Amino acid sequence: MASDNLIYATNSTRTVVSSLKKKLSNLRISVENLGSELEKMEAKLENVVTQSDIYKSRIEREMGREVRRLERELALLRKNGAKPEVSEVASDQDLKVARTIGFFDTLLRHMCQNADDFRLASESFLFPAVYERVMAGDEEAYFLDEVPASAAFLLERGKGYIEWLRSEFDTHLTDPETWNQAIEFVVDWWRNDALPLLYGSRDEQWDIDIALTLTEMLLWREEVANRPLNFPRIFDAYEVFRKHKDEVYESSGLRKFDVQMFTYSE
Repeated sequence: MASDNLIYATNSTRTVVSSLKKKLSNLRISVENLGSELEKMEAKLENVVTQSDIYKSRIEREMGREVRRLERELALLRKNGAKPEVSEVASDQDLKVARTIGFFDTLLRHMCQNADDFRLASESFLFPAVYERVMAGDEEAYFLDEVPASAAFLLERGKGYIEWLRSEFDTHLTDPETWNQAIEFVVDWWRNDALPLLYGSRDEQWDIDIALTLTEMLLWREEVANRPLNFPRIFDAYEVFRKHKDEVYESSGLRKFDVQMFTYSE
């Protein structure tokens, strides 16, 4: 009798232990599933925050530019009393934009052979500091009607600067940690060396211009179809150049410069 009770108690204990093991296994699976869902939610939240930051930065830049543009337009209206003919100014403006954007595009193409990361870092500053002002059209000094005499010299300086950056940083500039360390060097070179050399003087506005973030520049590079939405002014600048490229390529000296630099690089 005592033996039967012992066997019964043992079997009951085993049943309880087995049941507990199953419950523990199910609980472990539930915890793992919950962890996986939490990771997915965190990733979605991080993406939303990133997109919000990009949108906020773009809106702040665009609104700031628009306010300054309207202020200058109002000042011109008060000064001149009337606005020039839109059709002639628009046509001439497009050609000026095409020549200027065409020059920078050609310069960067030759300078940044096998250095797309340096081109991306350069554009992060050139987009707000030059391209947006060129598209706004209210700062005449930013237009380049012909290839500057310093272009070839600057091209060589740029290649030398890229070599220096390569010696300082082990990874490409698009590595997030490297970008954070190197972007100010790139911006400083354009702000204090390259742009003054091209334009013949230094614009104090460059000191307060802020380069676009790595996230924004990767968005520009990788989501080409969304450029009109995410970067409307920059997209429009390239569109103007594309439409009028043939018209300005010869007259601005771009073709000659392009051929000379291509031959030289070969």
